[in-house]
Amino acid sequence: MVTERARRQYLEAMGIPLWVARHPLPNALDSNLPPVEEAEERPDETINHHQRLHALIDDVERDDAPSGFEASTTPPAEVADPAPTDPTTAARSIRAMLEGESLRETERSSETPAAPVEKARETTEASRAPDAAAGRAPHEPLRFSLQVGALDGRWLLMLARDEAPNEQEQNLINAILQAGGVQPSASLSCQRFGWPMMEGLPVDDALDEARQGFKAFLAGRRARGWHPERLLLFGRHSVLEEVLDIHSGRSRVLDLPFWQGPALESLGEAQARRALWATMGEWPTWWQGQAEASGDDDH
Repeated sequence: MVTERARRQYLEAMGIPLWVARHPLPNALDSNLPPVEEAEERPDETINHHQRLHALIDDVERDDAPSGFEASTTPPAEVADPAPTDPTTAARSIRAMLEGESLRETERSSETPAAPVEKARETTEASRAPDAAAGRAPHEPLRFSLQVGALDGRWLLMLARDEAPNEQEQNLINAILQAGGVQPSASLSCQRFGWPMMEGLPVDDALDEARQGFKAFLAGRRARGWHPERLLLFGRHSVLEEVLDIHSGRSRVLDLPFWQGPALESLGEAQARRALWATMGEWPTWWQGQAEASGDDDH
């Protein structure tokens, strides 16, 4: 078992500040911990915590090592493993933790290059990957943001951008829905989703983690009545489309029918709006048909 004094020395050597009460609290029991030694003031000295910790571990292992005569005459069969409570066990564990990273770096640098056949296959797969994956570090997360809302909880309407729609764009969305024969019971309310949700986390599979994160976001909205039946996307975002895995008019990640239109910013001209109306011919059938199907399921 590591003593309190040794624990403090390890923490100090690692550069972890240690807070200890200098004066006992009123009516407190007597402490069985050793007194805190005042640290020496060394303003001009640069402390190398890594070297100090290794030196401390070396001192512990050196004190525990047997003398030269005993080490040479003790039979190997009689040498017992250190007990779990041996203080040198903690020292060796800390050493292994410190040296683990450098060992893994050495192993990675000494790996044998891949065979030509494997390299050819990797080159072919890389050439087939979407443009969004180009230039991305192996362990760098995908980055995208969007605005998403649900029409009566049934149709997911997404805007491939970070900003929420303003009042004018909200009116444009309502006009688009009305022209498409979609009459939700409540107006659309969008909320932002951005990935990654937290910075600095380790990344193993950037694409799969982004997909699982977006699916978890949608699953959390089920309590608000979101049960999506169709997916509408206004605008283009290569990373988002990669995450949704769009293929043959369907998002294979969400297992939903997919429709994509132009960005709202491009619908300022009447000609662009007329081109949009031409692609919305099936909306009334989708909306009514799915509404009737949902009503039958309720019965």
